[in-house]
Amino acid sequence: MSTAVNQKKTRHLTWILPLLVMAVAIGAFLALKSSKPQTPSRPALEKSWSVQTQTVSFSTIRPEVVLYGQVESVQMTQLSASVTAFVESVISKEGQQVEKGDLLVKLDPRDTQLIVRQREADLQSVDAKLSAARTQNSADKKALNIEKKLYALASKSVSRYKDLSKRKVGSDDQLDTARKNLQQQALALNNREQAINAYPSQLAQLKAEQEKIKALRDSALLDLERTSITAPFKARISSIKTATGDRVKSGDPLITLYDPTQLQLRSQIPSKTLPWVRQGLLESEDLKATAVIDKQTITLNLSHLASSVSNGNTGVDALLQFTPEQFIPEPGRTLSLTLFLPEIDNVITIPPSALYGTDRVYRVRDAKLESVIVSKVGDAHDDNGSPLILIQPGDLQAGDSLIITQLPNAISGLPVKATE
Repeated sequence: MSTAVNQKKTRHLTWILPLLVMAVAIGAFLALKSSKPQTPSRPALEKSWSVQTQTVSFSTIRPEVVLYGQVESVQMTQLSASVTAFVESVISKEGQQVEKGDLLVKLDPRDTQLIVRQREADLQSVDAKLSAARTQNSADKKALNIEKKLYALASKSVSRYKDLSKRKVGSDDQLDTARKNLQQQALALNNREQAINAYPSQLAQLKAEQEKIKALRDSALLDLERTSITAPFKARISSIKTATGDRVKSGDPLITLYDPTQLQLRSQIPSKTLPWVRQGLLESEDLKATAVIDKQTITLNLSHLASSVSNGNTGVDALLQFTPEQFIPEPGRTLSLTLFLPEIDNVITIPPSALYGTDRVYRVRDAKLESVIVSKVGDAHDDNGSPLILIQPGDLQAGDSLIITQLPNAISGLPVKATE
């Protein structure tokens, strides 16, 4: 029995001793590690970002605003047919320069000529009536004296037969006949006087008819004249809306033309820019604009403002005049133009890369960024045509350094290395 117990103890020692050895070794390793002298850690170096800067300076400059406008003519005229007729010939061409009075379109005049002949005949008829009325009136005046004399004789005859009848010499039949003659002569005299009295109104009626027919005749002559469509002023042909052989009615459009010296550019002004434009006009300031068309730079002068209504929306349009000696585009063309606004004092010009968001720039102080809130007041371009942004200084001072490099991680306190 003792032998079995000893064997059991021997088995336990066999696996316990290795564990004890391992535990002692681990303890010794940890003791040595904890007693090892510590090497001091090196502090991490803070990265500095290389940026370009510009020195703040104040200047007086004109802000610029880009607008879009359309060329239009102050004097754009559409010529229409005044009569119904066939188009005999079209003499002009689109784009052609014409002088005042030049023949543009010829209508067939024959129908209108017939109307003129009819009006002339009507006028001759009423002229004849007037002549006859004057002749009749002259005859009536002469006959009136005779009628009065005949009436006096008839009256004496009645008196004589009355006297004979009283003396029982004449018969009653003779007296009745004399009285009848007197009544007939009185009626004739009355008719003659009535004809003479009615002459002024008859004459007025005939003259009114004469004037009416003259007006119809003149209207027909005017229509005949208008069968030749001529240029009302020195102009350029914009469009032709008919062709030889067409039958046109009164009012049908034929030709559109415009005065090339009366062109202007109409452009809507943004509401935020409108106060500056109004101020410039009130102060009689010469506001100019430039545009590039067909590789040519043209200059325009702001003339005045006008209200506009488009698609139910109201606004204010700027009307700009072209300089006569330069190239002037055709009506209907759309242009992009740059309008120069009144000068602003004490502004800072910066490149677009210097502005963060819409109202923030960064200046460099002690090699670190500092955020500054500013107010954008407009845009401009430098002498090389590069875009510039105009800002009011806010807390910026002359001589401050602004970064003009766009940093995606820009924030106040960020270390930077500035270069001009």
